[in-house]
Amino acid sequence: MANTSETRTYDALLSTTLENWAKGMEDEITTSNFFYHMLKKSNSWVPVTALGERCKFSLRYANGNADSYSNYDILDTTPMDGITAGFYDWHQLSVPIGISRMEERKNSGEFQMLDLLEEKTEQARSGILEKFNKAFLQGNGINTATAITTKYTSTINASTFFSPLALLVGQTPSANTIGSIAASNAWWQNQKSAATDTNYASFMKDLSKLRNDCTKGVNGPPTMHLCDQAIFEFYEAALRSQNQFIDYKRADIPFENILFHGAPVNWDEFMPNWSGATTVQSTTQGSWVMLHGKHIQVKYDAQTNFITSPFIRPENQDAKTAQILWYGTSGVNNRRKHGVLSDINTTLTS
Repeated sequence: MANTSETRTYDALLSTTLENWAKGMEDEITTSNFFYHMLKKSNSWVPVTALGERCKFSLRYANGNADSYSNYDILDTTPMDGITAGFYDWHQLSVPIGISRMEERKNSGEFQMLDLLEEKTEQARSGILEKFNKAFLQGNGINTATAITTKYTSTINASTFFSPLALLVGQTPSANTIGSIAASNAWWQNQKSAATDTNYASFMKDLSKLRNDCTKGVNGPPTMHLCDQAIFEFYEAALRSQNQFIDYKRADIPFENILFHGAPVNWDEFMPNWSGATTVQSTTQGSWVMLHGKHIQVKYDAQTNFITSPFIRPENQDAKTAQILWYGTSGVNNRRKHGVLSDINTTLTS
């Protein structure tokens, strides 16, 4: 009877501790990843209470037709087009935490059990953080290096995860279907430039042009910039050559970053190579992506936001497993507000 009581106590201890840990998982995601942090900061990490078959993103591709009038003129009442919707499939993500009975017995004291659970949860945390980041940046490039515009596909069960960045902000803006809308529609195309840099000055000019293209329309310029390590270091060198002060200090952003026109620039080790359409980063050229936080979002099920399932022991296994579960999707509501500068020549030295 003592053993049964001990097992029940451990189950309650494991479940309660794991539940408390999982409550902070969203903060772990958004403070460990620059992109997700900026989304949350821009109120673009959005809970949804009723999922529906697919996730709806409201889109506006034309403004209202305003006109002047005088005194008793007849006012225009013509119904306006220009509003539609994009739809993105919901996706699911899980990470297991398994503990065998032998591990329980080797860590039979309460504090030893908590130490074991801490190690297991840290392992799960690292796994889910990496999967979020790589699936967003590399898509199915995780499995096939050149599949960066395809959703990550599980090699275990063939399920897919949310839309990768290289699909949402494409190297060929008119290609593919994004959010159930064909990108052949001119109003549904992101900005795209190929770098013409022959020196640091022309590189900065290329960046400014792309930023200005992304600034057109409502809500102003890009709010965040993503690049690979080589481009980040190249940008640092360009700033130093012009005797520009490099500010790495932003109290509201827990990441080392540089600014471009007041918006933070950061690099990621999993950033793909847009022009090469591959996860393999080049040593001679790279990519810079400009994003607007109001026009790119991660939406998630408010009832399945890193929730934890109970620990369950299968009939044919001497172990118990809990799952951390997340439902959600990624999408854009105005592709024109995002852009990519590719083929940046990182071999320049002045």
